[in-house]
Amino acid sequence: MLIDFIAGSKIDFYKIAPVIAAVQEQQDAGVDIGYRLIYTGTKVDIEPEDEGFSHYSIPAPNILLDISEPDPAAYAAAALMRYEQVLVSGKPNIVMLFGHSTGVMACSLVAAKTADIKIAHIGSGMRSFNRYSGDEVNRKVIDSVTDYYFPIAQSSGENLRNEGVPDDYIFFVGNPVSDLVNREMADMPQPAIWNALKLQQKRYFLLNLEHSSVTGSQARMKSLLLQVIRLSKGLQIILPVNNDSSKTLKSLGIKAPNLHIIESQGISSLYYLAHHAKAVLTDTEQLQDETTLMQIPCMTLLKSVARPDTYTIGFNEIVGLQPESMTEAFHKLFAGDWKKGRIPYLWDGKVAGRILSVLKKLS
Repeated sequence: MLIDFIAGSKIDFYKIAPVIAAVQEQQDAGVDIGYRLIYTGTKVDIEPEDEGFSHYSIPAPNILLDISEPDPAAYAAAALMRYEQVLVSGKPNIVMLFGHSTGVMACSLVAAKTADIKIAHIGSGMRSFNRYSGDEVNRKVIDSVTDYYFPIAQSSGENLRNEGVPDDYIFFVGNPVSDLVNREMADMPQPAIWNALKLQQKRYFLLNLEHSSVTGSQARMKSLLLQVIRLSKGLQIILPVNNDSSKTLKSLGIKAPNLHIIESQGISSLYYLAHHAKAVLTDTEQLQDETTLMQIPCMTLLKSVARPDTYTIGFNEIVGLQPESMTEAFHKLFAGDWKKGRIPYLWDGKVAGRILSVLKKLS
């Protein structure tokens, strides 16, 4: 059996790595199973992660589609053509897709149009029910051509059933990011920024801003930062910036003694900072799963999320950008009244083995 593992973003590698490790164990035991790790982006995309990749033994991709188009439509078109060329040179038995990036979505369409290939989707069934979200469009397109569905949470499985997917094709195995977080959390490398800012555990907030509706808006960014500064009670605020947020922040000129604007961090550094924060504030889906696994309070600055289990079960709260909601959330946090969550079912660090067991039965 040959499996193509498709990654469309850096975070996908952290979910794929435990599955590949399980494949390699099977290979060592003499099982006839092979894989190709395919990344839709460029080598430059993952170079900042080199330290984290080596520390966690995350394999480098076997095949780079080497796409750098900034426009989603152009990116998808390039992925369609380049993955088609890969399949012409050799076809896998199963294409396993991770996440819902534009590149992964495009590869799903190529695989669906190629005979004798089955498609498995890790993270299937997640829905924000926001039809204007690019991620939501990608999720629904991928699931429309998927053969084997691997939802990471029980709510996602219910979404698939409501959309008419038979139970025989749904395999609930848990969240693969739990394998890395559970195994590696105690040994995560401390980022250089820790000592540079003299950070202390539970004495700072991590503010993770990625969404263009916030990072590209002076009004929203200003309002959010002033709120967080006002409510933080002087605890340090760590704000990694990307290109969009850096430009917006420079135009605002907001400064505070406890606000530290730092360079964008790699995944491993971001995980370390999240793990030791008093709370994480994020405007994307990133870090929602991870903070629940870490049992760290997370304030999600969105109106809707595709991972409801992180707030119905876990340690996440949907706060949005409204001052009243944020004030209430900070009050609960400092009063010690944050919700008593728990880790969702099968987010236990043993997911890769279950994924591979299913694949072996299907082959």
